[in-house]
Amino acid sequence: MALNEFSLTLAPSTNASAIPAATATTTTTGIDSLSASASTASTTSTTVKFKSPLPRSYFVERTKSGQLPVYSEFRNAGSRTLTVIRKIQGNAKALRTDILETYPGTEVRVNDRNNHVILKGLVMDDVRQWLTAKGF
Repeated sequence: MALNEFSLTLAPSTNASAIPAATATTTTTGIDSLSASASTASTTSTTVKFKSPLPRSYFVERTKSGQLPVYSEFRNAGSRTLTVIRKIQGNAKALRTDILETYPGTEVRVNDRNNHVILKGLVMDDVRQWLTAKGF
């Protein structure tokens, strides 16, 4: 997956009581002269580079309690186990494709009616770690 790179530069204000909008950067303001008639301030700004993933055509929304919506289902009296990803907004088939690229050979299908992705087997922990690594 390709990444976009962008940078953010913050220049501090001359007002000593102003708080910078972003806390990810370090901004230092020092006053060289404290005379009442004329004072010079030296400012330093820091540039921070962030890497953001390219926009995806899907989004996995978290639950009200802040957890990932990955659930296990047991069918046929427990002989058939499934892992279900719910709360998918957008293209669930693109999510299926990304899962298959990472875990080839996994049986993955999409329920188009409710936009759920269903994986064969109990792989909840792996899917949660994978979604967290993807930034969801």
